Amino acid sequence: MGIIERIQKIMEREGLNVASFARRVGVVDQTIRGIVVQRRNKPGFDLIVRILQTFAWVNAEWLILGVGEMSKPEQENVSNQEQYSIKDLVMYLKEKDVKIEKLIEEKTEFKVLYEMAKKELESGSI
Repeated sequence: MGIIERIQKIMEREGLNVASFARRVGVVDQTIRGIVVQRRNKPGFDLIVRILQTFAWVNAEWLILGVGEMSKPEQENVSNQEQYSIKDLVMYLKEKDVKIEKLIEEKTEFKVLYEMAKKELESGSI
């Protein structure tokens, strides 16, 4: 099993897809997609470090070399709740706010277009 398969195992254990895994480790999803799905690239040092920092339960030797167990011994594990930082949560919420704002703008634009078309139909100009 290569490092790509080991990253996939982490994603499976955490129940994450490519986009959510990328968000958790702090990279764009194309980076993870190029490694895990398209298999064009191998993970670099920075990505490996981010994975190990994000998922504190992962055994570094297993991830890098495939030696040993996937998880660190129990005393070294950190609970999933402790892994989430406030910074990550704020960043996630800001992303969602931007998406909501865009949807509101689109809705407003469509409503204006609808009202204009309705008036034209009522006036018989179409």
